[in-house]
Amino acid sequence: MVQWDVVSFGETMIRLAVPLGERLETATRLEVGIGGAEANVLVALARLGRRTAWASVLPRNPLGERIVRELAWHGVDTSWVQWVERGRVGVYYLDTGVPPRPTAVLYDRAGSAVAQVDPAAFPIDFVAGGRWLHLTGITPALSVGCRAVAERLMERARAAGVPVSFDVNYRSRLWGPDEAARVLEPFCAGATVLFCGEGDARTLWGLEGTALEVAERLAGRFGAGVTVLTLGEGGAVAVTREGERVTAEAPRATVIDRVGAGDAFAAGFLHGYLDGRDLERGLRTGVALAALKLTVRGDLALISAAELEAMLSETRRTIVR
Repeated sequence: MVQWDVVSFGETMIRLAVPLGERLETATRLEVGIGGAEANVLVALARLGRRTAWASVLPRNPLGERIVRELAWHGVDTSWVQWVERGRVGVYYLDTGVPPRPTAVLYDRAGSAVAQVDPAAFPIDFVAGGRWLHLTGITPALSVGCRAVAERLMERARAAGVPVSFDVNYRSRLWGPDEAARVLEPFCAGATVLFCGEGDARTLWGLEGTALEVAERLAGRFGAGVTVLTLGEGGAVAVTREGERVTAEAPRATVIDRVGAGDAFAAGFLHGYLDGRDLERGLRTGVALAALKLTVRGDLALISAAELEAMLSETRRTIVR
C-alpha cells in the first residue's frame, strides 16, 4: 500500500551559521538550524502538500531530538528513524559570506551515528510504501555502511517497482573525484531520474561542452529515463531516453542564502513531475522553487504551495524545447 509520495535515507546535521557580516573566528553567537540534502528535499515537498518519509540513524539526545522534531513539524514522517543510545550528530558551521567574499563551510561530521549504521540491521521495507525513492551521492560517501544501505534501498525499490531519483551532489570534503566517480556509477545507472550539476559532470567524468551536450553525454553514459543537468544561475536542461530536450532559465532572485538551493530544485522537479511525468512542468517547478529558496535563510525551502504557484505563473515563458 502506498503511504508516501517520496521517501529517502541520509544524514541531517545541526547547522551553526554566523550572522551576516560577522566571521566564525570572532562570532559570539551562532544561528542554529538543521540541514541535510535528503531531508531538505523532503521538507520542501512536505510543505507543498506531499507525503514524505525520512529514514536515518540518530542518537537519543537533545540534538537528535531537535532534528526529528523539526522535520516532523514541517510534515515529514520520521517514524523510520533508527535510534541509538550512543553516538553523535554531525554539525556544520557556516561562515556566511557577502559578495565578493564567498561563504565558507566547516564540517564536523566524521563518525556520526548514521555513519556507524549496520546495513544488515537497518530496515528498508518502508521503500515499498513510497511512490518514489530519492537518494544523493552524499550518503554513499559517509561510510561503507551508508553506501550499503543506499544500495539495498535501490535494490528494494527496483524489486517493488518504485522509481528512483539520484542527485550526484559531489562533496570534495568527503572523498576524491576518482573514488566518487567509481562508487556513484551504479547509482547513476540505476536512476529513473538523474540530477547532476554541470561542475560535478566535469569533475567526476570529464564532460565538457554546451549544457545540452553534457546532458546528452550523461544520458548516454548512464541511461536514465530522464537526465537533468543543473546550471546554477543558468537554469537547467533535461533530456529523456526518447530524445526529448527541455531547457529552463533560472528566474532572477535576491540571494539571501545559497545553501539548499540545489535540493530545492530537486524537490521542485519531483513535485512538478510526479503526477503526470511532465518534463516541462518538472523543470519549471524546479527552477522556480530553487529561486524562491535563495530568498530564505537556512537549508530548508520554507515555501508554500501558493507562493510556488505564483512564481510559476511568472516563469511560464522560460522554457525552450
